[in-house]
Amino acid sequence: MLMESAVFLLLFVLCVAVVFAPSATAEESGRIYPEAFTLPDKTAAIPPEIKHNCPATVPFANEFSYFLDYSGQGYGFVHGGDGWRSDVNYTLADIITGHAMRPSWLNPARDELHRVYRAAGFSPKVYYADPAKGEYMSEAEMTEAIKHALRTLGQPVILPVESRFFGSVVVGYKDNGKILVTFGYPPYFAAPDNVKPQFMDVADWYNDKTELTIVGQRSRTPDVKELYREGLRQIRDYFRAGIHGEDRHYYEEWENFLRLGMDDMMAEVKRSRRVPGIGGKLLPGEATDRQIRDRINEIADPAWCEMAERRYYVMRFVRQAIQHFPEETEALRALDAHFWKTSEIMGNMQNGYASEVGHSPVNAEAFEKPEVRARMADCVRQFRDADAEGLEMVEALLTRMNIQSEEQP
Repeated sequence: MLMESAVFLLLFVLCVAVVFAPSATAEESGRIYPEAFTLPDKTAAIPPEIKHNCPATVPFANEFSYFLDYSGQGYGFVHGGDGWRSDVNYTLADIITGHAMRPSWLNPARDELHRVYRAAGFSPKVYYADPAKGEYMSEAEMTEAIKHALRTLGQPVILPVESRFFGSVVVGYKDNGKILVTFGYPPYFAAPDNVKPQFMDVADWYNDKTELTIVGQRSRTPDVKELYREGLRQIRDYFRAGIHGEDRHYYEEWENFLRLGMDDMMAEVKRSRRVPGIGGKLLPGEATDRQIRDRINEIADPAWCEMAERRYYVMRFVRQAIQHFPEETEALRALDAHFWKTSEIMGNMQNGYASEVGHSPVNAEAFEKPEVRARMADCVRQFRDADAEGLEMVEALLTRMNIQSEEQP
């Protein structure tokens, strides 16, 4: 009888413990979240005299930057004497992914995009609304994953939306996740003062194109100098691919295409459904003469801006690298000047590629002239030659610094 009483007492105590256990356990396990939540903003303060961010139109580089900056893990900014602010995080992403060194409108593959996160100590994971693309998540599952990352991991998530076409990150939600709160900045040309962040609500965010990236907890926090070493390695490797390797043909196709007559250019696009020097293919329903002509005009505008900005960020990167490698100041300053000149081959409005037919809109009558397109083709050749010269300079620098081609672990 005494034994039975003891067992009964033990069972009673256990039941009481379960009933009165702290309710916080449920939220920690991911089952209960508040109806609305926004992460605290830990972005770095911007001095009031700084009114503009440098051109920063690459979505995935902005996403990396906003993720680090908003969560207080970023590498800061470089404030130019001209009142502009150059984002170190954005610059690192543009370089380490290889984007800034490509010869044409070639965007990084998924593994290349994630290289910058891995270099910074993260292990990103992507989920898709389209099961054909990869690991599938329903809308309910994705909503739960977003809430978990925000509330439990304490970090933004990356979910590109059309209304924020230069990139943003999700920093909160409303109405139990039916509305997402996104954070970002306007591009330099869209606001008189573009260093004021924008918080925008996005509804109806789930569709078959939705891709969610959970960056995950940081396993290590590398010194920024390590990331600059990795960036220098990628500059060399991507310029090697562009000058001597798998990407070389993009320069050649672009130059040769401009030297064709207009009828031959039209015929080539109808055959290949693509225009050398720009990205993407024409779909079957996009092959009318008018649509092809409009697509060809893109190699004048905005192709020049795309390529000028890419090399501009190579220039920005080596300029920033000087403070981390002061013993190589002279070589890095020479690279700074070189890639500025490379950018100007495409972007100079007086005597560069962009000056021949203008932009917004393109002077179609001038573009029809073979001698005009020939001068544009010459600029593409000069651009390729400048990349080759830049590669030689980078190779000499990295040999001296003993930076090998293999990626850092």
